[in-house]
Formats: sequence, structure tokens, C-alpha cells
Amino acid sequence: MKTVLTKREEEIIKLIAQELTSSQIAKKLDISVHTVETHRKNLLVKTRSSSVVGLLKYAIQEGWVPGFYVNGKVS
Repeated sequence: MKTVLTKREEEIIKLIAQELTSSQIAKKLDISVHTVETHRKNLLVKTRSSSVVGLLKYAIQEGWVPGFYVNGKVS
């Protein structure tokens, strides 16, 4: 079954890939740090990842984060 993200989760994962902290993401999106952390936790559960590194690997493989090579092509 394909993992489906909300628009906000898509935003969060792209900002995580840009190495922004939860505080920076919260400020950029005008939401609380707690909300960012909740989205981050939900993303870990949805992707069955145990860390942000695993989350990013999954996101890159799925083509959710543009600018990375996937199967020899830039996503």
C-alpha cells in the first residue's frame, strides 16, 4: 500500500531535508514547535522509519524530496 502524506507533511519533510530544525520549521510555517514534532512523529510512523535518516531515505526513494538521484535519475 502506498504511503500518502498530507500537504503539511510534504512541507515538513522538504524542510527537514533542508536541514532545518523544528524551531526553524515552526517559525517558517507559523506553527508551534510541538506541531512540527507531531508531524515528524507521524511521518516516522507512516514510513515505518526509526530515525530522521531513515525517513529521509524513504522520502528520497519515493521522490518526495526533489533534487536527489533515484534509480539514476534526479527526482
